[in-house]
Amino acid sequence: MAMIKTVIFSVMIALMSTSVIAGQTIYKWKDAKGNLKYTQTKPPAGTAYVTIKNRDSRASSSPAPQASEQAASATSKQDEIIAQQEAEKKRVNSANQEINRKNCTIAKNNLEVLETRSRVQVEENGERRMLSDEERAERLTKAKENVSKFCEQ
Repeated sequence: MAMIKTVIFSVMIALMSTSVIAGQTIYKWKDAKGNLKYTQTKPPAGTAYVTIKNRDSRASSSPAPQASEQAASATSKQDEIIAQQEAEKKRVNSANQEINRKNCTIAKNNLEVLETRSRVQVEENGERRMLSDEERAERLTKAKENVSKFCEQ
């Protein structure tokens, strides 16, 4: 965002500076080596030159307000986009917090069941069976990991 504002500011400065230059006389001439020169000061005495006609500085100031209006419009649109992105980010964060809260509740319930009951039944493929001691220990470890993952944030 700061970079975009810097670019817009630079463009506005460039537009304003061209209107200042447009009001000045420009001289076109060749130096002793034959290089073409454009200057705002007259060339050395005895050098042939051409005066370049400039537009009236008032005529060039008309586009500047349009450019600043366009820049303001672009900035306004960018601000709207940023506001929408921030609102979306807040919505996503809120949804993630709600999901974590639900996962925390589930993880705590699973941990409580595994810690308080000596025999735990599970349903797999439509059939119920009892967990072995090894399976129960694995699930207990996983439940503790889930509690720390979802509840302690």
